[in-house]
Amino acid sequence: MKREAAEKVIAALKEVDAAIEKLGTASLEIEDRDERMKIRGEIADLISEVHERITMEVVKQFPDLHPDRHLFNPPSSSR
Repeated sequence: MKREAAEKVIAALKEVDAAIEKLGTASLEIEDRDERMKIRGEIADLISEVHERITMEVVKQFPDLHPDRHLFNPPSSSR
């Protein structure tokens, strides 16, 4: 995969993340607890699948494009 394509994929995934976040927020309004928990479980599975199957494929080739890279490699503190 070329870097330009990888950057576009990661950018699109950020939009997917935003949509999934809205979905998660909306799911909190489901009155029935069992139904709410079922839907929220499906949302969690969706997040896991997207991350494992798409994000990690891109990151294998371009680790610097990982959306959470700052969590793994925090900037050095300057003294």
